[in-house]
Amino acid sequence: MDCVLMVGGRATRMGGAPKPLLEVCGVPMAVRVLRSLSGICEKIYVVYSKWTRELEDLCRGALGGVICVEGGGESYVDDLRLALSLASLPALVVPADIPFLSPAVLEDFVARAMARAEPVVNLATERGLTGVSLFKRTDGPWTDIVVSGDDSLVDVDTWEDYARVVERC
Repeated sequence: MDCVLMVGGRATRMGGAPKPLLEVCGVPMAVRVLRSLSGICEKIYVVYSKWTRELEDLCRGALGGVICVEGGGESYVDDLRLALSLASLPALVVPADIPFLSPAVLEDFVARAMARAEPVVNLATERGLTGVSLFKRTDGPWTDIVVSGDDSLVDVDTWEDYARVVERC
């Protein structure tokens, strides 16, 4: 299956910091998430934007073997549409701000999502959507699979969130 790593957000709650490049346990978050995707994905598309152009250099080096695409950065939905127009479906979409995301969680989600009839399936926790989605088609109804008590799905949206994940190192 193809995968899409979304890294183009503005990080407004973090003052515009390039979140995907922030290190957790000595490794940039984007690299940590890519490692979780590597055994699942045939191709990995990394969608960055003018807000995260620093990822362009990482795409040429540390990320290796990925297809980097510059999105417009004005809208997550527009950047997602661009990515899904390039990827083969079904495609797994993952944000770069879940640094402890595990391959086992992703594999379980993909298996459960593929068994669902809906063309779009989102992974959620009791706190809400995680940004992880499986697209079997790009149109039609969507549904959520809710996972409880899995601390590997903690995302980084604020500096406080970042401090909490760094403490886990």
